[in-house]
Amino acid sequence: MRWLCVLLLCCPSLAPAQKNPLAKDPAAIENGRQTFLGACSACHGASAQGGTGPSLVSGRMNRLNDGQALKAIKNGLPGTDMPPFNIPDDKVWEMVTFLRSLSRPAIALPPAGSAEAGAAVFFGKGGCSNCHRIAGKGGAIGPDLTNAGANMTVLQMREAIFEPNARVAPGFEAVTVTTAAGAVIDGVARNENNYSLQVLDKAGKLHLLWRRDVKQFKRRDGSLMPAGYDQKLSKVEATDLLAFLSRQSIRPYEAGEDR
Repeated sequence: MRWLCVLLLCCPSLAPAQKNPLAKDPAAIENGRQTFLGACSACHGASAQGGTGPSLVSGRMNRLNDGQALKAIKNGLPGTDMPPFNIPDDKVWEMVTFLRSLSRPAIALPPAGSAEAGAAVFFGKGGCSNCHRIAGKGGAIGPDLTNAGANMTVLQMREAIFEPNARVAPGFEAVTVTTAAGAVIDGVARNENNYSLQVLDKAGKLHLLWRRDVKQFKRRDGSLMPAGYDQKLSKVEATDLLAFLSRQSIRPYEAGEDR
């Protein structure tokens, strides 16, 4: 699939402006992801962000029509390293749906799963609400997820849950503070200046500290969010959690609006 985006942009006549019949099928995202991992990730990366082949997550992908993507994947691109793929059309359409989801807000195309069951995971087994809140309910040490479906793509949500150390949200970097009295506080720094700092600990308590009372202030690598959710949650629970978070939006999403 090397140079997929570049060639299609230069040659819009590669395919007619066909419509993807699975564009609104939530199950197509995960099915397409699995096909992509097996057929395309070696060149474009597991998250389609690029490797020996170009990234398929950039804005260029949004300017390609569905027919161009279908024909390029099935027929390959002569003169490049991208070979033809003998894949049924429905599988290709699923991949196109998956690729679209990488650059669109999650609420525009929520993944399959039970949002109701996902809410039970969020506020129950997953323990997500210990650190995150939705509509005022939950903890405050992690980012507020009330508008997660509008602010994040499905890929970003998946990474945040299963690879929390890959990318830490600004303002939520982990710190450890040791006071002159010997107390150790693990949390995130809310405000800092030359004279004082505020640290929100894991229990949600805000500590107001004078710099003169701080013996050691250490920024830590990685996120406070624990890893291992791929083991803690079953595949069904993980899918339901994504379905729930993808539907979190302050206002309803209208098809076609640019977010």
